[in-house]
Amino acid sequence: MIAYLHPFRLVQTDGQAPWHVTIEQINHRGWDYAALHEIAGGIDIGLQPPYHLVVGRDGALALPPIDDLRSTQAAVEFINRCLAGLLLGGIYCEAINPDALDVGSIIDWAYIRVHKSGPAAANRFHKHVRHLQAAPLEAIALVQPRQIGLDELRTAMGAGLKILNAVPLMRGEYLLKGTTGLARLDWGSALANLWIVVEQLVADLWERKVVEPTLETDPSKSRRSQLMDTRSWTASARIEMLFQKALIDLDTVHALGKARRARNSLHHSGQHPSSDDAWAAYQGIAGLLMVALDGERPSLFDLDLADHALIDPFTPPKPLLGEPTHWMAIPKLPGEEQLERAETEVFRAG
Repeated sequence: MIAYLHPFRLVQTDGQAPWHVTIEQINHRGWDYAALHEIAGGIDIGLQPPYHLVVGRDGALALPPIDDLRSTQAAVEFINRCLAGLLLGGIYCEAINPDALDVGSIIDWAYIRVHKSGPAAANRFHKHVRHLQAAPLEAIALVQPRQIGLDELRTAMGAGLKILNAVPLMRGEYLLKGTTGLARLDWGSALANLWIVVEQLVADLWERKVVEPTLETDPSKSRRSQLMDTRSWTASARIEMLFQKALIDLDTVHALGKARRARNSLHHSGQHPSSDDAWAAYQGIAGLLMVALDGERPSLFDLDLADHALIDPFTPPKPLLGEPTHWMAIPKLPGEEQLERAETEVFRAG
């Protein structure tokens, strides 16, 4: 079972030749397609030996079809947990859906061969470049792509999975999907998924910081039932109690309050949230998670998500830095060239 790092990255190891593609190779489909199939190495993700996550040179992430992963949903959830580990460890990546799952095999422990491709855009891209069938407009992504070292992936994965194991109530998949929503400018998806993480973190802190200390002095069943009653202790009431106990700061409370109101409007009336609403949930998670980790700041919150976000089509374009290195002619539509000439004449006359 195979998924891919997205955005596209090439994985580099010390034992492999540096990746280099020329514009001539792009135009004539002459890049080293075999190198894109190569195995870069493996990462320990906690599977029973001898299994691990196999990483391909083109960012492929391959898992063995063990019994626990022999369903699409289980495989997607597990891969998203691994991707969430990378995200928490400081490497930006996006969630996958069931349409982003390929099926393939390992050849001589040297190559990853895909036999059945998923229809997601990332999967189609990898299929096309691996088969030397990508058009130049698509294959240009192979020229000076983002690259990352295998050791960087291992370090980030180890740090991220350690966090997920330390806060077992937090499901990394929802954090990953929420962060993906922020980068895709999908504020509704971002808020809906991030609020799930908020409630999971609040439940974790409530259990460890309120319930357990209380039960040390009064371990009665009725006391536990009273403290775990979600009708009396709603998420907002628990957040207020955590603030009163000086476990979370005022900025976190304000961010969570803003996100909660927007989430309620989304849930009850379908009112679409704003970017500020979604980012408030993200900021609230940062405050809660650092408390859950006893002050440790995950590398995720040092990432500049704007570096990976979609460009808002309604914002002014940024000035071009430097001179273009590659260009191509755009086929004209009927009458377009005459219109451009007329516009030029009007501009000159004015």
